[in-house]
Amino acid sequence: MYKHLTHEQRYAIYLGIQKHETNKAIAQAIEVSESTVSREIKRNSTKNGKYVWIQADECAKSKKCLAPGNRAVKPELRWRVEQLIKDEQWLPKQIAGVLAKEGIRISHETIYKFIRNDETGELARNCRHKIKVGAR
Repeated sequence: MYKHLTHEQRYAIYLGIQKHETNKAIAQAIEVSESTVSREIKRNSTKNGKYVWIQADECAKSKKCLAPGNRAVKPELRWRVEQLIKDEQWLPKQIAGVLAKEGIRISHETIYKFIRNDETGELARNCRHKIKVGAR
């Protein structure tokens, strides 16, 4: 299973570089593959080629925040999507398209997820087409 490097592992990489150890030796010490060490050094080195572990750790944390997935939808947006389904009976793709023109990004699959997870079943009843809800 894939795991991110910890700040201790990044510090060990930094120390290994300072001691002029090979990537293979560093990798064995922190129990990761040699290519992981190589990619880490290449990805998070400064412009002048130096690996500073604290900057590398901060850089990795900031990149992790930009990664897609598991983003919560704001309650105001969820309410608006639900109103468009209930009042206008729009399809999820229509809702996603109109909101995209306004600069709001939400996928139609996320909207379908709202419909499937609605415990009252009201959203599914207000859709123009039949949506399978319930046991999976």
